[in-house]
Parts: sequence; structure tokens; C-alpha cells
Amino acid sequence: MSELLQVKRLNLELVCGKRYIHREITHTSVNRPGLALCGHLDNFRANSVQVFGRGEHAYCLRENKTKLRNNITKMLSEGNVPCVIMAADLDPLPAVKKACLSADVPLLKTTMDSSAFMSEFSLFLDEKLSPVTHIHGVLVGVSGIGVLIRGGAGIGKSECALELIKRGHILVADDVVEVQARWGRFLVGSCPAMLKHYMEVRGLGIIDVELLFGVGSTLDEMNIELEVVLTPPQKNGLDRLGVEQNTTTILGVDVPSMTLPVTPGRNLAVLIEVAALNQRLKSQGIFSAKEFSQKILDRMKKTAQEHDK
Repeated sequence: MSELLQVKRLNLELVCGKRYIHREITHTSVNRPGLALCGHLDNFRANSVQVFGRGEHAYCLRENKTKLRNNITKMLSEGNVPCVIMAADLDPLPAVKKACLSADVPLLKTTMDSSAFMSEFSLFLDEKLSPVTHIHGVLVGVSGIGVLIRGGAGIGKSECALELIKRGHILVADDVVEVQARWGRFLVGSCPAMLKHYMEVRGLGIIDVELLFGVGSTLDEMNIELEVVLTPPQKNGLDRLGVEQNTTTILGVDVPSMTLPVTPGRNLAVLIEVAALNQRLKSQGIFSAKEFSQKILDRMKKTAQEHDK
């Protein structure tokens, strides 16, 4: 938790409890303990960072000092509170300081208003504590859509990504994609620090994409909205209409997925461009394959009715 003091955007400083600054933050939720200050601990988020805003501070000023200290001590002893933070540059009352020290909980303060601080702090905690996994593949930004290209070794993932970069699209990560589930709802892909801007292309070796194509050809991170799996030609064929909507699950989040067979003469970069644009239409409720299929069914039904007459 000591690294919080180094995060400039949070404007935090330590008030007291330096010996306890090693306590770990394990939950992304942030809590304002209004009812807990009154002694009501039902559903109290005991493992969350506790933020005192102007409302909590005003209550503390009116409450009996002994009762206030007892309530805060009981609140901080309920679970494993990582720390208490005073927002809006408020000076904590002696009763608050004593309660924090008796419970071995560090007390910090920030100049930011409580609502702005909680928004920024929640975002920071989500970035640090959300689950992370590493996936073998290439992540490219195609027309604003994060496309994760996967497939077996030597199938042509990097070559396909290189062609997309030449066509004006953006590289995020090659070979290893670091994926994080943010807010439990969407996936953010990035590149490990050592591999940023670099690609391995068979026959060429390691190349620096940023130096070759310019700073606009790379991006630090991007939401993953589509998975494209490159495969050898399949004897049993694929869904040629594209009516089926397949998904893959990464860190508990479902991502639309499609399979592209790699055969001589196919321009995979163009196909992935079209797939990304088509996925954008699907996200807007326009599913071309289903609309086409429905038109055929309606036509067949109409023809059958005409024959019955």
C-alpha cells in the first residue's frame, strides 16, 4: 500500500500510522462509512478502503468524542480495513487519529474532493487488482476494434498483423498479449514492457514497428472486442453464411470469436478488416448474415404459399 503515496494523480499524504503502511489492499471497492460511524455495522464493507468526506467529517464534529472513538475503533476492528483516507484536504479529528492508531490502521489524506477521489481511486484499484492472464497471439487495433489474432505456431499471425500495420492499423502486442478483465465486464489487452513495439517475423527476425512505421503505428493498450483464430484448411468446412455467433471466454468475459482458414491466395488482412467492421455493425444490432437468412426463409415461405393456391 505504500505505493499509493507515489501516485501523483491521487495527491495522497500520510497523516499517521507509518508502521502499518505495509497493509495490503485486496478489494477494488471503496467505502464511505456513514452508518458505521453511528455504530451500525450491518453490511459494512470491512475489507475496503474507508473514505471520510465532508459529510462524515461534519458528523464527527458533532458526535461525542468518546462515542466517536469507540464507534470508529469497532468499525476498524470489524475486518481487515487497509486504511482510512480523509478527502477534501480535511484535517482528521484527534478521536479519528487515536482510533486508527489503536486499530493499527494507517490514516492518509488527499486534497481531492471525495467524489472525484473515489472515482480516480476506484479506477486505480481496478487497474492494479483486476485478474490478469497472458495469451499467445497478436493484438491489433483494426478500425477502432481490438482484434486478438490467435493460431498455431507458424500459421502466419505476425505476418498478418504486419500487413494490417502497413494498411494503417495499429499494433498493440505481438507474440504475448497481457489481458486484464476490467470491472469484470470487458477485456483490456496490452504488451509486456520488454516486448513493446517489437515483432518477430519469420525470415526477418525482430523488427521495431515504431521505428519502421512511426509512433502512430503502436498503442499501449486496447479493449479486446473480437478474436480471430487462424487455422489450416478444414475438411468438414465452416459456417459459410456466418449465422452462428461463436464466443470464447477469457477471465470470465465472453468475446465474439471467428475462425479463418489459411489457404493460398486468401488476403487475411483484408478479411480481418472486414470482420472488424462487421463486428462493429453487430454491436449496433445489425447482423447481416441473419438478415440475409431471414430473407431467404421469407421468400421460401412466400413461394410455398403461392404453390398451394
